[in-house]
Amino acid sequence: MIVRILSRGPNNDKLSFPQFSKTIAMKSNYKFSNLCGTVYRQGNVVFTPDGGSVLSPVGNRVSVFDLVNNKSRTFPFENRHNISAIALSPDANILVAVDEEGRALLVNFKRGTTLHHFNFKKPVEDIQFSPDGKFIAVTHGPHVQAWKTPNHLLREFAPFVLHRTYTGHHDDVLSIRWSSDSRFFLTTSRDMTARLYTLDPLEGYRPKTFAGYRDIILRAYFSTDHKTIYTVSRDGAVFEWKQKPSERTVEDDSDEEMASDSEPTGPDAVALTRWGIAKRHYFNQAHTK
Repeated sequence: MIVRILSRGPNNDKLSFPQFSKTIAMKSNYKFSNLCGTVYRQGNVVFTPDGGSVLSPVGNRVSVFDLVNNKSRTFPFENRHNISAIALSPDANILVAVDEEGRALLVNFKRGTTLHHFNFKKPVEDIQFSPDGKFIAVTHGPHVQAWKTPNHLLREFAPFVLHRTYTGHHDDVLSIRWSSDSRFFLTTSRDMTARLYTLDPLEGYRPKTFAGYRDIILRAYFSTDHKTIYTVSRDGAVFEWKQKPSERTVEDDSDEEMASDSEPTGPDAVALTRWGIAKRHYFNQAHTK
């Protein structure tokens, strides 16, 4: 906004311009601060690495709730449509927000600035950073894609580089869960199975399938020591998977009851383990779906 002040001449009959004029520039530099009046619609919530804040999609924006100081703020960037999935890197430098149509924004989390726009070309059910922060796993229909994490300090023309695409499911993948060493990850799908993948090819290895459910598997988790896998279905069934006894043959059904025996060791132990159901838990409560 510019305000121009003009003064009259000595005879008070005409304006003396520009000798006696003054121009004052008024800057209207407003910045977006917070979003009020909207509520959570969909998408996952993410905690910051220190556990002090939680991120939540609010329509086509992302809000940060400071749990320690009881404050909230909303990032100024906007996705084209409502956000369906978000992911925060382990070092809290990069935030990825994906909308319902698969269009993603790569954001510098600490500055709140948009670094890059990217289109996954399909709706994304889940997106997860590897614990070491080097890769991003994204659901892509019945497939899973692993992308190399872009550098938030550099402006690149094409920061997203595809590392590998993983196949095997027969319906949309719903969730991804990494192992703590970032070498393996679990996926669940609408085809009522879960699968175990290796990030990089392992000679002689074929992705393990976890079956035996009667409904969609929503989530799968590793135990802290990676010796147990938990899968959770929509109908309230939770299966515990452990290693099969060594006397079993490789062709045994993966959903057969078993008791644990000797276990493989080394960095590839998760892949070399022959998994079988150790326990079944059913939470058949009303309205569990």
